[in-house]
Amino acid sequence: MILYISSATAYPIYDRLAAEGRIKAGYTAQKFNNNLIRGLGSLTDITALSNLPYDNTDAERIEESIGSARYICIRNRTGKLHYLYNIYYMLSEGQKIINRYKPQCIICDSIAFSPSVAAYVLSKKNNIPASAIITDVPEYMCTGKAGFFDRRNAAIMKNFDGYILLTRQMNEVVNPKRRPYMIMEGCCSDILPDLKQKSGNKRIALYSGALWREAAGLEYFIKGFLDAGLENWELHFYGSGDLAPYLSELAGKDSRIKFFGVVPNNVIVEKQSEADLLINPRPSGSEFCKYSFPSKTFEYMASGTPVLMTVLPGIGSEYYKYVYSIKEESSSGVSAAMREISSKSDSELKEKGLKARDYIYNNKNCITQSRRILDFITENFGVGL
Repeated sequence: MILYISSATAYPIYDRLAAEGRIKAGYTAQKFNNNLIRGLGSLTDITALSNLPYDNTDAERIEESIGSARYICIRNRTGKLHYLYNIYYMLSEGQKIINRYKPQCIICDSIAFSPSVAAYVLSKKNNIPASAIITDVPEYMCTGKAGFFDRRNAAIMKNFDGYILLTRQMNEVVNPKRRPYMIMEGCCSDILPDLKQKSGNKRIALYSGALWREAAGLEYFIKGFLDAGLENWELHFYGSGDLAPYLSELAGKDSRIKFFGVVPNNVIVEKQSEADLLINPRPSGSEFCKYSFPSKTFEYMASGTPVLMTVLPGIGSEYYKYVYSIKEESSSGVSAAMREISSKSDSELKEKGLKARDYIYNNKNCITQSRRILDFITENFGVGL
């Protein structure tokens, strides 16, 4: 049995709390961990222990069995001792799970502080091997500045028994003791969604995700898009961040720009499938890019819509066979890329998107990736799962 510790829970629980307005941002972690919990649960017994991203609200403990997994969400208490309560409840619930179900290994999404602490302590106390999934390196997240808990978490990260990394470069930072590691860039669902029919006379380029002024590269992309003079294209944005006011203002001035803000994930998935192009112009020169594999890469490719993105150092070269690349990270480079894509027929764009979709679903689905994780744990820790 696996004890999986993270900030994620099953969609029915998360969606119920989100509808009540009790959950704050954190859907990327939900999707990533849910795919893995589901994949692992199809192959072995699993209990998912979670501290949810509540939005400044007290909450009671939740326990539900959904599909093949048990989900236990700890109590939440607000106030100055919030982090200490989280750690206490995680440790208490984790020890009860260990006493009752006797897990053979622990897997932890270690970017969240309380799950990381709990996984490490429970592992050492009970002599159970623990592997950390590293989705971001605290020292290099976005601004490159780390707060108190990020620094503490960065120290804890370096002491797990094994590592599941999104990029090879992460190993040099988080694994100084040269413990066993594997590369798993991410995973998607193993269920193919229905493809949506493109509609309307306008072609749509779409961005969904965090609207960071510095890290997302959106401002130079917008300028290049507008400079390209493609009257039959619109540029749509979904998400939140410090660029939201600018995008809202720009949308009021130029009919080619549309800003929709934050919408439910099922709407995002539908809109991605209906679009003609999905964009990720993240600048590649930032140090943190070596330690990041943007989750939207999988999400975009899985949609069946072609993708235009920068060449990022954390993403393997094999992925760029299936996407269009921004060769020069400037407004003129964006204009050139958009004009080239605009010259392609609908059938060419559709073929590009479907090849990317097939690659992701055939090679990076949650069952395939989960089987690789189980093989990694078995080979390195002598655990039979």
